[in-house]
Amino acid sequence: MEALLGNVVEYSRDSHGSRFIQFKMETAVDAEKQLLVDEVLEEAVSLASHPFGNYVIQNFLLHATPEQRYSIACTFHGHMIKLSTQAHGCRVVQHAIDILDVPQRNFFMEEIIQNIYVVAKNNHGTHVVQKCMNILLCETQYPKSKLGKIDRECRAQGSPTSKELLTSVEKAVAADMLKLAIHPHSYRLVQQTIGDCVPTRSPAVSEIMKTIEVCYRPLAIDQHGNFILQHILDNGSIAQVGSVQDFVCSRVVELSQHKFGSHLVEKCLTSATPAQAAAIVEQLLKPTGHNVRKDNTDNQSSTLLVLSKDPYANFVVQRAYDASTGEQRNRLANEIRVYSDILSKYTYGRHILNYLK
Repeated sequence: MEALLGNVVEYSRDSHGSRFIQFKMETAVDAEKQLLVDEVLEEAVSLASHPFGNYVIQNFLLHATPEQRYSIACTFHGHMIKLSTQAHGCRVVQHAIDILDVPQRNFFMEEIIQNIYVVAKNNHGTHVVQKCMNILLCETQYPKSKLGKIDRECRAQGSPTSKELLTSVEKAVAADMLKLAIHPHSYRLVQQTIGDCVPTRSPAVSEIMKTIEVCYRPLAIDQHGNFILQHILDNGSIAQVGSVQDFVCSRVVELSQHKFGSHLVEKCLTSATPAQAAAIVEQLLKPTGHNVRKDNTDNQSSTLLVLSKDPYANFVVQRAYDASTGEQRNRLANEIRVYSDILSKYTYGRHILNYLK
């Protein structure tokens, strides 16, 4: 231990030295741990962002005494956004959130949530935000007696409660739902925030659900936004699921020919009730409203033929065949076979024909 003192930071930045420091921390007594911790405090933020040093900081957080752990975490104050959006730092932040006491943890989470747009849209920060949301959503489900005790501890130490933090997140998401929902990283935050899709959970969640209802189309055709609607299909109420199903049914032809919209149509077909599935299939056979094709450049009158040749819609037709039953399935298969000569000339058309065999 004496030989290490004065060189702990240098060792921590080396691949082999890092492992050695971690071993010494795991086997040290409290007094020796204090010597190690004292040496890294000034460089804790730098080490947390280092490829090897971050493992030392995570190890120190795990094996330090509660007081030592808090002294390390305090060095992160004012640097949480920088660490959360960095490849190695985000792991340290997640680890700290996991093991710090609730009042201490909430103090640091507040810094993240105040900058949630920046963190949630970052490819590393999104994992930190998801960790925060998992914890907050879990704790707000605690029995009132347990939650009340935790809240009193937080207030006594000047930290926000978990409910207050969750409310802040919900308000932030409600204020910019669509932009967050179509972002490659922050859409996961929207999914976690709406959770079970119960609008009465809070005014902010109610506002989010209302915004989603008027944004079905931009969400449906977006690479990431369509997952929000799929989330509702999996977790929403009967009325909410029915609303998404009705929207997809009313625009199934357009969505089926879209790279990302087709994913939503397939999801609707695989999760639909028999009546909902039959309604979608019927629109493929006899389109009405928005499903009536406005163009007919290929001189073919059958919408089903056009969809069967399409690189995305052909998969929808396959799911429609699976979801249909009885007389409706026979009608679907017969119409496809009528155009077998034409479909056999197209790659995706042959996919359909082979699927029906």
